[in-house]
Amino acid sequence: MSLQATAERLSTPLDWARRSWLSWLLQSDFARATLRHRDRRIATLACISVTLALLGAVYFPVFLFALGPIVFGVAHVAADVRYLVLRRNLARWWQNVVWVGCAWLIVIRALEEFKWLPQGESLELASAAAFVGIALLAGLRERGSRTRALLALLLLFGVTVAALHRPGMARLVFLHLHNVIAIAAWAMLFRANKRWLMAPLALLGLATLLLASGLFAPQTLNSPFASAFHLPVSTIATWIAPFLSLRVAIGVTTAYVFLQSMHYSVWLSFIPQEEQASAGTPTFRMSARSLFADLGTPGVVAVALAAAAVALGAWFDVHRARSLYLSLATFHGYLELAMLGFFWVRGSRRTLAR
Repeated sequence: MSLQATAERLSTPLDWARRSWLSWLLQSDFARATLRHRDRRIATLACISVTLALLGAVYFPVFLFALGPIVFGVAHVAADVRYLVLRRNLARWWQNVVWVGCAWLIVIRALEEFKWLPQGESLELASAAAFVGIALLAGLRERGSRTRALLALLLLFGVTVAALHRPGMARLVFLHLHNVIAIAAWAMLFRANKRWLMAPLALLGLATLLLASGLFAPQTLNSPFASAFHLPVSTIATWIAPFLSLRVAIGVTTAYVFLQSMHYSVWLSFIPQEEQASAGTPTFRMSARSLFADLGTPGVVAVALAAAAVALGAWFDVHRARSLYLSLATFHGYLELAMLGFFWVRGSRRTLAR
């Protein structure tokens, strides 16, 4: 029996539970109307996700900070590759450039982790800027907008100069901005009917502002889960938001873990549903079949092994495993930025067609 057939067979109990759950939900007229209408369903799920992520960021910030990347990290990187590269009608030369660019950025981080590359920050930022620049030119080469390409290249030049002047700070800023890139990609590239974005984005923006303001900092500090895995949230705040007062730093930290949670939701829930040919939600069997179709058996095995390695590392040292994963997976943030620029210059909706 092939690995794909085994995966599909293992999905049978999950699909049985899914059918039972849906049959119960569909007894409600509201739930039935929501689940059967893709735009309404995704918007509703997004609003629910914002609410749950907000509560989690306020009361369970350390759990989200430590376990979010461990549980969802590898899967959402695989989703990046699937929905931004493999499922797109890209020219062969450009797809090869993408693979080389990602591999080179991983090598830089690996060399840094082994202490073999002392000046890795500047090299990484310069390489990432080159990656994004090539993406913009690739979009222009495929009959993209010259105006958009020029504006993006000028912005890229200015940001790169500033980043190379303060590479450490640039990395910290990108740590925060990276979470927003997925939301921008969802809105710009995958969501056809923009009006259904209004409520989720308004709620998300409001939640981010309230968290970042430090309004909920007292609740976070007084939460019984303000410390977990021998790590208090106040220590995380010194990493995520140095140079700020404790109240504001706690606020920025909770905003970070909130947006990180939404980042995972976008890649693992919203965008996959946007990609469905039918209006209904995919079964687990359909998801397994789609995963093998996109990645092939070697790709699925590689993803599974990577996820298992991260989980095993977390069993021994959750903080080291999280840190190492985030370091080696940094390339996917630049991949998102490069592909977003490519699609924007070329023309997003035309590009996203298979």
